[in-house]
Amino acid sequence: MKHKGIMFLFLIGLLILGYPHIAQLVNGYLQKSQVENFQSGLDHLSDDEINELMARAQKCNKEIYYDLDGFRDPWGDNQEKLTAFNECLGFGNDDIFGAIEIPKLKLVIPIYLGSSEEVLSKGIGQVEGSSLPLGGENTHTVLAGHRGMGTKAMFRNIDELHDGDVFYIHTMNETLTYRVFNQEVIEPHETDSLEVEENRDLATLLTCHPYRYDYQRLLIQGERDQ
Repeated sequence: MKHKGIMFLFLIGLLILGYPHIAQLVNGYLQKSQVENFQSGLDHLSDDEINELMARAQKCNKEIYYDLDGFRDPWGDNQEKLTAFNECLGFGNDDIFGAIEIPKLKLVIPIYLGSSEEVLSKGIGQVEGSSLPLGGENTHTVLAGHRGMGTKAMFRNIDELHDGDVFYIHTMNETLTYRVFNQEVIEPHETDSLEVEENRDLATLLTCHPYRYDYQRLLIQGERDQ
């Protein structure tokens, strides 16, 4: 009996230690499935419907380019639940807008509009005030993700991305390729490197730094491969 009790406690300990890793695998599979469902759902939309939505989105991006005051840090104290993009496009917090794929980290995660805590608990959020993740000249999308969620990998290991590595943004009608050119740690108020730059197509992955804390920000910046 004594040996059975010890074995039982040993197995319980293994389960406790292994749970975060198992949960990460399960959640990674679920996120990939969400992206696949999103992409297959697009097959039910006509080309005209997709093109109309993309045209509205591109118009929103132009408005962001000419009004850069709206950018804010996603982990600030004044997070908003809705964004101008939601109103512009008629999207809600539960609607997937696209997906990010990072081959080096074996990640495929859905992208949502906005960066409220509700959004970031589900996937990657497009930070208010940055461009929609659609690509094009004079755009800079900033995609935020948690780094310390025990049961979801999210952006935990993006510090492993270095110059020359690539990541992909899957939109409703194409796949955009971005090549990393910069890794940088900034303070939350230092947002100059996150602004739109004329004639450039940029995407920045943003997360808390250091790991398990949030008093700085880690940026992985990529420029579109043409």
